[in-house]
Amino acid sequence: MPDLPLDYPEPFAATLGVMLYPGVDNDDPPRARAFAAGWLAGPLQRFHDAGYKLSYDTVVQIATEAGFEFHDLDERWAAGTATGELFKVLWALFNTRRSLTSWNNAIRIAEANARPRARSGRSAQWEDRTRFLSVAHLWAAWMIREGQFTTDPNVEYDGLDDFQSFLAEAEILRDFGQTWRPSRARSKPFLPADVWRVPDGWRPPDRRPGWPETGKVPIMTLSDDLMARLKPAGRPPKRR
Repeated sequence: MPDLPLDYPEPFAATLGVMLYPGVDNDDPPRARAFAAGWLAGPLQRFHDAGYKLSYDTVVQIATEAGFEFHDLDERWAAGTATGELFKVLWALFNTRRSLTSWNNAIRIAEANARPRARSGRSAQWEDRTRFLSVAHLWAAWMIREGQFTTDPNVEYDGLDDFQSFLAEAEILRDFGQTWRPSRARSKPFLPADVWRVPDGWRPPDRRPGWPETGKVPIMTLSDDLMARLKPAGRPPKRR
């Protein structure tokens, strides 16, 4: 499994670059590095001064001001967040009714709850999922946080602590995606073996009194109305 570039001078920028360009054997690696370099070359202080609340407009602004042109950034961002939303729904299905936990059901719910301007449609969802599957757990952690990072100087909780907590949340989702599998025949885990992950030996920061409730993934559930429209995964049993 590829390791996230946490030894980069700004590990958050390098991780976000991988989330946007997750490929390992095409043009994605240099683009991911260019994104991280552009982040460092740009007005990084604006990101910190904003309390680690990162919006898409901020990403575009920093990347553009750094002199790097990412013509596909809009599409990459839309596809990555769509994949994160899909995996978030998968996690909610798991916590609501495990027998209904499947990619197909997650897509049904994601289509029903699609936000304005979001990528929707079954073929687009599957395409995004296939291309961003190796970072789906990272995007899911991002979407569960609603793209927000927190600092709290009153309890010595800074941006680096919160980034490490974000990684811990993504790792919980990765473990779910790689270890749990439906009970139906020929089922497979939702994530493959070769996904992006923290390096061996990485440990989340030791929690201190007063820290916000980060570093863990909330138990999300779905409403009865949404669940009522779903079907069990797999082939229906044969009639005798």
